[in-house]
Amino acid sequence: MTRFVLLCLLALIATAATKGKGFGPGEQDYGYVTVRDGAHMFWWLFHTTADVADSSERPLIMWLQGGPGGSSCGYGNFEILGPLDLDLNLRNTTWVNDFNVLFVDNPVGTGYSYVENPSLFTTDNKQIAADLLTLMKNFYEQLPQFKKSPFYIYGQSYGGKMAVDFAHLIYKESRLGNIQSNISGVAMGNSWISPVDSVLSWAPFLYQVSLVDDKGEKEILSQAEYTKQVFDQGLYEQATDEWATTEYVILDKTDGVDFYNILTKMERGSSHNKRTIKQQAVDRQTYNKYYSSRAYDLDQLMNGIVKEALGIPRTVHWGSQSGDVFDYLAVDFMKPVIDVVETLLNETNLNVHVYNGNVDLIVDTPGQMVWINKLKWNESADFQTAPRKTIWVNNIMEGYEKQGGKFTMFWINVAGHSVPRDNPAGSRAFLKSMTGF
Repeated sequence: MTRFVLLCLLALIATAATKGKGFGPGEQDYGYVTVRDGAHMFWWLFHTTADVADSSERPLIMWLQGGPGGSSCGYGNFEILGPLDLDLNLRNTTWVNDFNVLFVDNPVGTGYSYVENPSLFTTDNKQIAADLLTLMKNFYEQLPQFKKSPFYIYGQSYGGKMAVDFAHLIYKESRLGNIQSNISGVAMGNSWISPVDSVLSWAPFLYQVSLVDDKGEKEILSQAEYTKQVFDQGLYEQATDEWATTEYVILDKTDGVDFYNILTKMERGSSHNKRTIKQQAVDRQTYNKYYSSRAYDLDQLMNGIVKEALGIPRTVHWGSQSGDVFDYLAVDFMKPVIDVVETLLNETNLNVHVYNGNVDLIVDTPGQMVWINKLKWNESADFQTAPRKTIWVNNIMEGYEKQGGKFTMFWINVAGHSVPRDNPAGSRAFLKSMTGF
């Protein structure tokens, strides 16, 4: 059987959900959706284990990983908040304890998702949102009990950038009657909302935490300002290259600080270059040395026993198209979505949350505050004048929160790029605020 014929046969069954044992504990549903001819997106739902008569009584949370090209079904599930960790032990802090969690390998080409032709990779955020809308239409057809469940979109890193456009689209389409969804909120975690603001914040942040000296700060800032200059000229793909160069300068001046947790260091070698730095945006966005001794390598796990358990086609190799996903979005990578966040605040009734770990570098909190303070919306004055409240959990200060109207910001302590993994107690605060549970 030729590869073309096999892919055509796979497409015929791509919209059918599978209900079965899956992999790991609890009730699961999973399957492919053909979001465009030749473009197949994989989703994996874990029904909540909360003590309810039907799982649809609890909210549905979609988790979108970053990169772009990072797998929600892999990284988000096994490394951050799914029911099993990389030792395949039960995770006490899994979000599945309280919510239905929907992991999506997005954009197409990520994780188990795949395209039959390179022309089908997405090239901007609007295309990504349209594919996710198609997926959710099919999801609700397969599992109609969730149409009335409050639906929340959580995105980490580039996943947050994707989340805001998708939230706006599904809200608009639900109001037009084109999809029945109880979309209720969107949350951006350490999210790539205004890339230039993040890049410009790196040098002063590293200096303030004593990771570079005066000379190092000046060299990093010089390269960061050049990145902005290129971006302002409309040379967007080159700006993505200069972003990678700025990170390379940081590696050199800090002797390998981990972009995803400044308390750790990245392994360095002669192979470090722009290409490997870009790939790390896809496949190292959650990993650091504290997690290097797990029983399973994620690639081995996803292409081995998990793939077999889920019945993934043999021709699909988990993560094999992730580098292409990033490359096809290189023009869009550095573009901000501040205007979409403003639209969500001004034209919808959705709750909009931002949360950030205080030891992340790539999307550090100072950079986040720059774009947050730029927001123009009808209740911005309420947010600016609101008190910042301390988050206490078991007499431990886990961070701070500040709310004005529909918008809430959470500063989470002792957390890097992946807040739910690094500080589960702090994460419960923003989950409760958003959902009520």
